[in-house]
Amino acid sequence: MNARMRDRGARRLGLAIIACAVVALALFGGSAASAPRATPTTEVKLLTLPIANTFPLDLGVKKGFFTAEGIEIKKTVVASGNDVILGLGNNNAEVGFGGFVPFMIGSTGGIPLQLLTASEVEGTSQADNWQNILVKGSSSIRTPRDLAGKTIAVNALKGVGEVMIKAAMQKLGISPTSFRLTALPFPQMRSALNNGQVDAIWTPEPFLSQALNIDHARIVMAPGPVLGKFFPIGGYAAKPSWISSHRATAAKFRRAMNRSLLYAQSHPQEIREMLPAGTQNVRLPIWTTIVNRAQIQQLATYARRYDVITKAPNLKQLIPDGIASGLTLQGSVKAKTVFLRVDGKAVTKLAPGPYNIVVADTSKKNAFAFVGPKVHRRTKVKGVGRVTWPVNLRKGVYRYWGTAAPGAKKRITVG
Repeated sequence: MNARMRDRGARRLGLAIIACAVVALALFGGSAASAPRATPTTEVKLLTLPIANTFPLDLGVKKGFFTAEGIEIKKTVVASGNDVILGLGNNNAEVGFGGFVPFMIGSTGGIPLQLLTASEVEGTSQADNWQNILVKGSSSIRTPRDLAGKTIAVNALKGVGEVMIKAAMQKLGISPTSFRLTALPFPQMRSALNNGQVDAIWTPEPFLSQALNIDHARIVMAPGPVLGKFFPIGGYAAKPSWISSHRATAAKFRRAMNRSLLYAQSHPQEIREMLPAGTQNVRLPIWTTIVNRAQIQQLATYARRYDVITKAPNLKQLIPDGIASGLTLQGSVKAKTVFLRVDGKAVTKLAPGPYNIVVADTSKKNAFAFVGPKVHRRTKVKGVGRVTWPVNLRKGVYRYWGTAAPGAKKRITVG
């Protein structure tokens, strides 16, 4: 990338990395290194954010998944996804964790990027989402429409927050120009809300639970679920030039990171144990190794609509065919009923391929069963909570039912 394009990227993305990173480093620490070291070992410099979404990386390092691939992670924490992209553009790191919107900004602004792995998706409602808009408990703001004329803090302008908030507001019939956005690092948002510097904050975990439980803040909106169930947020990316010249390392990183994501999703308690004291009961993201391409295209359309990017990104370059594409299915277990949906719609037919089945179980007397070619899954009858099953569906017939009514099986045709 020439100097002119780098300068343009800096102007487009630029926030001061160093000052904000100091705050983040104090909260989350600044490095993760695999130990004991494998021989030979390749060091990968990685830029990341001070949010709970990135903890599968740390857990994977702790469990030795990266060591097993001969990789040593050296991470630096910065304030926003835009800072990650700027750092990648300046060759300060090889791999960066960030949102798909900053990835699109980089890809259309002179810093081409390619996804190595997915990371997380949002939930299905305010109740289970980990990244929401909050207001003070005493605030007169009760609904999204009440945010008109108010100031909302996001961690970066022209980023994930701006696009998702504006798109969600417009979908609810509220003008995306009726409110103001201001940039603040996540660790500073609670203080800004409490002292009246801003009227609302858009914040992820662990800051969301801290605001709810310590400050008695209230959720007024969950932008992601307004746009779609399990809406994609981010992943790990690198410049195509680095990937092409380090194919083996890139493949090893992808394997270790995907293993870390799947392990974190199935071992939430180990993630909670890594969180700062007093924040272990946060709402964890849904980590995934698959990418919903239709929703990514939808996100790109929003980013273009709100002038966050000046042209449509090359999504085939950003998300190549080698990255798993699929859908997340929403399952639910209640006392006498179960259902399985895609973005709120009942499932009867699916194409073969990888899927995540996320089941919210609220019943101690009923369980969710899903059976078909090479798949046999069931929740615990007395267990409640959320479980995630990565599955690879083949051509054939799959059935799901509630164990409280085993005769009422529902059919899904894959083919």
